[in-house]
Amino acid sequence: MFSRQALVVGFSIGVAACGSDGPPADQVDAAVASDWQPLVTKNWTLAAGEERTSDLEVANLDEDVFVGAIRPISPPGTHHTLLARGLSNTNIIYASGVGTNELTFPAGTGLRLPAGTLLGLQLHIFNNAETELSGMSGIEVKVIDPKTVTQEVDLFLPGPRDLALPPNQISTASGTCTVRAPQTIFAIFPHMHQLGMHLKTTLMVGGVPRVLHDAPYSFEHQSFDAFEPILLAVGDTITTECTWNNTTSQTVTYGESSTTEMCYSILYRYPGDGGEFCTQ
Repeated sequence: MFSRQALVVGFSIGVAACGSDGPPADQVDAAVASDWQPLVTKNWTLAAGEERTSDLEVANLDEDVFVGAIRPISPPGTHHTLLARGLSNTNIIYASGVGTNELTFPAGTGLRLPAGTLLGLQLHIFNNAETELSGMSGIEVKVIDPKTVTQEVDLFLPGPRDLALPPNQISTASGTCTVRAPQTIFAIFPHMHQLGMHLKTTLMVGGVPRVLHDAPYSFEHQSFDAFEPILLAVGDTITTECTWNNTTSQTVTYGESSTTEMCYSILYRYPGDGGEFCTQ
């Protein structure tokens, strides 16, 4: 079912389009496959102390796949994974970090991966041990019946990118984006790197502030937090505020390495049209 450009396992499902009617809630669980199935994976070996962001490992889908749940394959050494459509890491559809849990999408929704889609897996791997380390990292999913899907989901990453954290001190940065089209959000994945101390996400919904996430940050325990879906209207805002403790003697900037920093309120939303829905 997949082109063998990557180490992948195919699915036994048929090609189908989205159904027009949503399923009863008690039918949704039954629509999810009982077993997790690898979507795209990559084997790797790192020397002691080596850090690497891998080139994209590409899988080509031969038929439509509808995903109802997703999680990383992340043995020790896997610091984060990105799953994107195409041959670059700009159209991201899933991300994970250290200790990320599985995520099941709400009833009636699913991640649609159409036939012909090129899936690119990018790994950031880091061996901080004194001996060689090997593993197989990637993404695995549970497939659902397309007839149960009335809304397609995708991912958005609001947060500031213009970061310059002064050495040997605690600092804070924030960024706000404004919603351009009605969207419903239902899960958040707060993401920083090793200097991260705290992340706060605040929504402004109809002029009323609502704190979505406000907690200390741990690089070793990065989880998806699902919540009751929240409808955002045009003009609503999402503000992401991060606090770091830069214990190094150098100014730390934005980047993919674990020795640089990020500040994202990674959100799953629907309807998923692949476009930006919030202007930063």
